[in-house]
Amino acid sequence: MILTPEKNKNLLETLIEFAYAEYGSAIEMLAAAKKTNSAKLKIGYIYHALDEYRHTFLILKVLKNQIENGRGNFKKHYKFNPQSVIKKGYVDKEGFLVEKLSTKKFVEFVYSNEYLAQEAFDGLKKNINDIQSLNIIENITEDEKKHSDDTIETLDDIMKDELRHHGHAKNFYLKTFPESKIEMAFMREKIKNKLRLFYYKNIKFLTKIIDPIIHFIIFCFGKVVVLIDIPTQNRENLLKINEKSVL
Repeated sequence: MILTPEKNKNLLETLIEFAYAEYGSAIEMLAAAKKTNSAKLKIGYIYHALDEYRHTFLILKVLKNQIENGRGNFKKHYKFNPQSVIKKGYVDKEGFLVEKLSTKKFVEFVYSNEYLAQEAFDGLKKNINDIQSLNIIENITEDEKKHSDDTIETLDDIMKDELRHHGHAKNFYLKTFPESKIEMAFMREKIKNKLRLFYYKNIKFLTKIIDPIIHFIIFCFGKVVVLIDIPTQNRENLLKINEKSVL
């Protein structure tokens, strides 16, 4: 996963981001399976990818349950589009992680981000639990309670998978790189993850400000160019002599 989904007050927006993050993780695992020459690792990566694909489906199911429970209305961008995994940055268009990182760095990334994902899902679960508790006070219906219970159970299952992935990565790392300090690697990845989130959130904000300014400057420049009159000795406009000329 390139970006851990940010904590969002809008539960439905957060859920769709989690779905894309898990889908991106699945694609990264398939790329890792393709690259490795180890049959054992290849199988492990494929099983990991299948888990992440299943998580994507389950999170979209949770999204559907939350909408049916009246948490909000369905929006067009809630419809899952696989291509958006690249647009949103969960898979880098310049290449897969396993292609850009050494085996050691890649395992550090998986080890750290699987644990961070588990923490993120735990936060999501608490968010939904708080909403459910509030609705119980407001006389929640049986169907709504069933949807909420199914949601909590689903998130518990996903968190168990994430911790299992984390454990497998840790065991492989300790066996392959016994001299390395895995907790230091975790702290580095945690800091990198926060920096990625900071950059991503601020680049979106800055784009909204800078893009209109750039468009305005281009518009003004175009108006100025039209008015440019470069005279010759005969007072002729060179632009009219040869329209294809850079002058």
